[in-house]
Amino acid sequence: MSRRSAVSSILYKAKFDRLLDAYWGPERLTVLAYHRIIDASPPSFDLYRPNVSATPEMFERHIAYIVKHFNVISLEMLQDFLLTGQALPRRPLLITFDDGYLDNYTNAYPILRRYKLPAVIFLITDKMAQPTAPWWDSCAYYFFHTMKSSADLPLLGMCELVSPAQRDAARESFIKAVKKLPEAEKQASLQALRLSLDAGEFNSKLPLFVSWDQVRELTANGVACQPHTLTHPIMTRIDPNEQKWQLTESRARIEAETGQAAIAFAYPNGSRHDYNAETIAALQETGYQMAFTLSPGPARLADVRAKPLEIRRVFLGYRDSFEIAVLKMLGLPALLPER
Repeated sequence: MSRRSAVSSILYKAKFDRLLDAYWGPERLTVLAYHRIIDASPPSFDLYRPNVSATPEMFERHIAYIVKHFNVISLEMLQDFLLTGQALPRRPLLITFDDGYLDNYTNAYPILRRYKLPAVIFLITDKMAQPTAPWWDSCAYYFFHTMKSSADLPLLGMCELVSPAQRDAARESFIKAVKKLPEAEKQASLQALRLSLDAGEFNSKLPLFVSWDQVRELTANGVACQPHTLTHPIMTRIDPNEQKWQLTESRARIEAETGQAAIAFAYPNGSRHDYNAETIAALQETGYQMAFTLSPGPARLADVRAKPLEIRRVFLGYRDSFEIAVLKMLGLPALLPER
């Protein structure tokens, strides 16, 4: 057990969850941010593990806890709260997923249906039209499959790549660095990385993302599907015109494919540095009513009403024990300094 898990277990057993619940009170909105729901433990898993939120078994354990301690709401209920002042139940919670991976449909959706719960999936809409791997999965693939024991990598220089730990460290350093670049430079650096590692181009034989037919099934059964841009650029790394294009076109595509209004947006990467006043203005101009960050939640309902385009979420990761996940849901990270 890691030190983090051990401390969380102690806090959980000491009923610290009750103190957190009392601190935040019932008039708060908890929005969970999942990504992939899949077992990433096999040694052969060669995609980006940090983008995995939970195994299906752990996800169901989360859901069982949620239905006991929260009132799960739909996107429409949150919309009514923001637009008309319709009251939300005590301890409202919204379940969201970013990117639109196929395992949201194959692994998470059956569990949601079994518990009769609504949710939201934020789609990278180009991934249905052009089903290629996202850049972070390609990075993971290159580092996993390279035969090189060292390489001169873009943005990093010479890196040792003998052990899995060295490869993981180099991968994370590269990903951290490349996220800071303008989008065009990021794409150039990704191509340079592929050449440096000489691991071949990643093309999955299986689809990684949901299809439009599956999206239509989801929306017909309580899972709203909303925009997460066309191609997943970090909004502050593209110019204002491109921001507006990403927002307008991803929204139009979802509405055309589903007939469902696209009213909500999730910021790619999601930190407070990944959007700005121009992004918020573009959201307002293109008709979005709410937008979700990855700044740690929950949020007081008054704050949600005051800043509907900066709604906080609880990020959940595959390394989180059940106790850690519960403490996150109850708002512990939101009380800590934000990086």
